[in-house]
Amino acid sequence: MSYAFEALPRGFSDLVGEEAAQGVWAESMFRSVTRSFGFAPVTVAPVGYAETFEQFGSAATGRIFAFEDLSGRRLALTADSLVAVLRALAGSGRLTGGASALGAACVPIARYRRKRHRGWSQAVAVICNEADELAADLTLLRLWAELFEVLGPAAGGRLEYCDYGVLDAIAADEGLSPAAARNALHHRRRGPAPEAGEPREAEPAPPSPAGFLRRLDRLSELCRGLPPREAPDRVAAAEPVTGERMAHLRTVLAIAHELGVRVEFALDWEHAPEYQAGLCFLARTGDGRTLGDGGGYHHMVRTLDIGLSSCWSTSASVNLLAELGPVPDAECVHLMRMPSADLRTFMAVARRLRGAGYDVLEHWQPRRLGRQLRRVPARPSQWFALVGEKEAASGRLTLQNAAATGVTRDLDLNPV
Repeated sequence: MSYAFEALPRGFSDLVGEEAAQGVWAESMFRSVTRSFGFAPVTVAPVGYAETFEQFGSAATGRIFAFEDLSGRRLALTADSLVAVLRALAGSGRLTGGASALGAACVPIARYRRKRHRGWSQAVAVICNEADELAADLTLLRLWAELFEVLGPAAGGRLEYCDYGVLDAIAADEGLSPAAARNALHHRRRGPAPEAGEPREAEPAPPSPAGFLRRLDRLSELCRGLPPREAPDRVAAAEPVTGERMAHLRTVLAIAHELGVRVEFALDWEHAPEYQAGLCFLARTGDGRTLGDGGGYHHMVRTLDIGLSSCWSTSASVNLLAELGPVPDAECVHLMRMPSADLRTFMAVARRLRGAGYDVLEHWQPRRLGRQLRRVPARPSQWFALVGEKEAASGRLTLQNAAATGVTRDLDLNPV
C-alpha cells in the first residue's frame, strides 16, 4: 500500500513553528489556571481498552481508532478527554472513599471525524464526587472567568447557560423518570418512536410524555430574549416546581455578574444531553464560535462503576484557545559566528544571551552573510548579531533589530 510521507490519517494533525508555539502556550495557560484552583495535573496514555470509550458512550464505535494488539486485546487510541482523565484518576486511587477529587489535562484526541470546536487537543478539567452542586458550578464559572481574563477582551468570551435540572423537576411532576424524559426529547429530535405493542394487562402503560413536552415548550418560549437577571423569577412563577433550580441559577448568575463574565440563559431543549445533568453551559467567543462546554455528567459516570457519585467537567479546544490567546512573541537573536571567532567564545556569547532572556538561533557557518541576514524575519522581536575577534576583544556585543534599521542594543558579555 502506497502513502504520502507527509499525509496523516483523518482525525490527526501536525503543528510546526508558530502554530505549535500557540498550542504550547494555550496548554500552559490552561494548566496554570487549573492548577491555581487545586486541580491535580494529569497526563494520559495515548491508548486504552476500546471498551472503556464504548461503555461511556461518548465516542461511538464508528468514530474511534480500534485495533487488536499482539496479545489479541482490543485497544483504541484515546477518543475522549473526560474518559481518559477519569481513567487516570481512578487508576491513581484518587477516587477511593468517595472523597472529592479534581484533575486537569490537555489530551490529544484521535477520532475519524473531528469537530472544529473540539480540535485535535482538548483541555479538560474534572471535578469528581463533589457533594455540593453549587460549589462545583461556581468553580467551573470562576475557572472560565480566569481563562477569559487571560484571553483578553478581544476574545469577547461569554457563557450560555441552560439548566437541565429543570427537565428532571418537570418530569418528576409528570410522573416520568429522568431517563424517560431524555428519551422523549431524543425521539422528538430524531422523529417519532416506533409504534409500541399493546401493553400487557400486568404492565401498566407508562406515563405519556406529551404534557412534559408541552410544559418545556412553554418555558422555552417564555425565556427567549429575556435578560438573564429576569429569567429565574419568570420561570419559577410559571412553573413553581422549578423554584429550587431557579434559586440555584439565580446565585450562579449573580456571581457571574460580579466577576464581570458575560452570560446568557435560555431553556433550549434541542440539544438536551441524554445523560442526567444540572446546570450546563457553552463557552463562546464574541463572534459565536464554541470554545468549549461544561456541566454535570452524573448519570453517565455512574455506569462506569468506578466509585463516582457525581462528576462535573469542562473542556475546551486547545486549537481555538491558541488562536485567541495573546501568545508572547519571544525576542530571538540570530547569532552569526564569523570565521575569526573562537568556538568557545561563540558558545559563551550564546549562553550569555540566553541568560539575558533571549532565544538564540546559532549560525555556526553563515555563508553569504548578506543573504543569511535577509532571511531573518523582519519583526520587532527578531535581532541579529555578529561574533568575531572584535566582540571577543571588547567583551561587548551589538544587537541589530531586524525590523527597524538603526535600532540597536549593546550587551556586556562579561559575567555578572
